[in-house]
Amino acid sequence: MRRLLALALAGLGTGLFGCGDPETPVGPGGPEPEAETLTLAVIPKSTGGEFWETVEQGALAAAEELGIEIRWEGTLTETEIAEQNKIIENMVNLEVDGIVLAPLNQKAMRKSVETAVAAGIPVVVFDSAVEGQAHLSFVATDNTEGGSLGGRHMVELLGDEGGRVIVLRYIQGAGSTEARAQGFISTLDQAGLPILDHPYPEDGTVAGAKKTASNTLEGYVEEDRLLLDGIFACNLYSTLGMLEALEDLRQGGVEVDLRFIGFDSSPKLVRAVQEGAVDALVVQNPKRMGYLAVQTMCRHLRGETVPKVIDTGVELVTAERLENEAEIRELVGLKEE
Repeated sequence: MRRLLALALAGLGTGLFGCGDPETPVGPGGPEPEAETLTLAVIPKSTGGEFWETVEQGALAAAEELGIEIRWEGTLTETEIAEQNKIIENMVNLEVDGIVLAPLNQKAMRKSVETAVAAGIPVVVFDSAVEGQAHLSFVATDNTEGGSLGGRHMVELLGDEGGRVIVLRYIQGAGSTEARAQGFISTLDQAGLPILDHPYPEDGTVAGAKKTASNTLEGYVEEDRLLLDGIFACNLYSTLGMLEALEDLRQGGVEVDLRFIGFDSSPKLVRAVQEGAVDALVVQNPKRMGYLAVQTMCRHLRGETVPKVIDTGVELVTAERLENEAEIRELVGLKEE
């Protein structure tokens, strides 16, 4: 009842519920009601890792600016689908005003989203897609374009050098990384460069990605030389795991001469770009994503019409751009000296 009343008043544009001016009177000369603070559940794919910590920073910044409260709760890893469904169910039972969700699986999370909406709790999906039309907005990187951006750069880097390329995917069924892989593979296919292999990591950790990468790479080593021309990794964990697997090969005396493009950034990956171990990173803006996801839900609860899809942007980060462009350095967290 409390939530339905809040939504009704918000729809009238009173601005009393956390997104507008809490001191706006009900009518001319009328008493000023006590404002009720909106509470949103923000459910990431996991609570660990630099990417999700940065998303949380954006969500908290939006919450502070808009005068609302958020409940940040997620699973420990990005493979716990049943646990994420339990978190959604718990937030429905708590009668939060809205749910902002990064779904672990585009098919498996559909029912939970539809159940929440049927209970009167709107859902904004962010980072990774979910099937169905129950959610009110999708706030994310254009992941297909991100993969295609990496693919176009790979084609440019390879030129006439060859076309033996592999892709290290991420968790099967995760909408964001599946779209990146498809964007990259389609772009290379159009350029006449077939993908030799595109395995999924053993699990959702860096260690799991490294194990799969190492096993895959071993199949292309002949006479202490890695017979590959290019590698694309689809997210932070896949990129870190592949980087470590390549480092192990080099330390073991294997000649490695290829182009490597990853997705997402971290201090280690940025250093790898600067040092030449990684040719480029396709980088999202996770802080902006977290901010816009919370803001979009708040705008909806205020009674505004929000876009069905909001693109949070993607950039190709190279050593040259890191050296010459302040905005790119800021995006990956490099501090100016």
